[in-house]
Amino acid sequence: MKQTLILLFGAAVTVAGCSDLQPAAKRDAECYVRYLKPESQLLAEISFREIPSGASESQPWNPPGGVRYGGSLMRELTLQDVPMYRFETGGGYSATHAFAWADESGNKDTLGMELPAITAFAFSDTALSRQKAASFTWTGAPLEKGEALVLMWERTSDRKTVPMEIVGTPGQQAIDFPAAQLAKLEPGIWALYVVRRKTAEVRAAGGGLRRCTAEYYSDVDTLTVTD
Repeated sequence: MKQTLILLFGAAVTVAGCSDLQPAAKRDAECYVRYLKPESQLLAEISFREIPSGASESQPWNPPGGVRYGGSLMRELTLQDVPMYRFETGGGYSATHAFAWADESGNKDTLGMELPAITAFAFSDTALSRQKAASFTWTGAPLEKGEALVLMWERTSDRKTVPMEIVGTPGQQAIDFPAAQLAKLEPGIWALYVVRRKTAEVRAAGGGLRRCTAEYYSDVDTLTVTD
């Protein structure tokens, strides 16, 4: 069923050069973090592109010393001719994520994020009616700017799936579902898990774009939907 974040971006640490040096290459970084609570599995990935000084098109870039995630050296690999770095591990969840690397001159750079967990969730009614509104709450930090929740429903009888994405208001910790929304679920027994997702981007000091998406997949619960 699984197919398919406060972000803190570390600024590049640069060293002032001589006036006759060419401008530094503009480098982009894109990362992705996913944690699956039922399996206790973490995946972290990051890739880089640069536009060299005087060039108009970007090309892949690899930090010469590799990349570290949470202090551990990431594995370098190539997918569809795109070089990237990956780290996978099992165990408990830490809300803090941090990538670190250095350029050819040894100047250090970082990209970091925090993504709170959803340790539990519940509806106001144990059995949901397609004709009655219900309130959805969760245990964990309230939503923050740029965050969304995705409720992934799967009917146990035929594995039909119904995703519901909610872009909440910062500080929100409860969602009111109108009857019209619950009517999208046909009567039956439904398995449900929640994805907490955040995507953010910022421009680095050198002009490069830092973009990151993080997702936390909750445990699965089972609910009954009636007419």
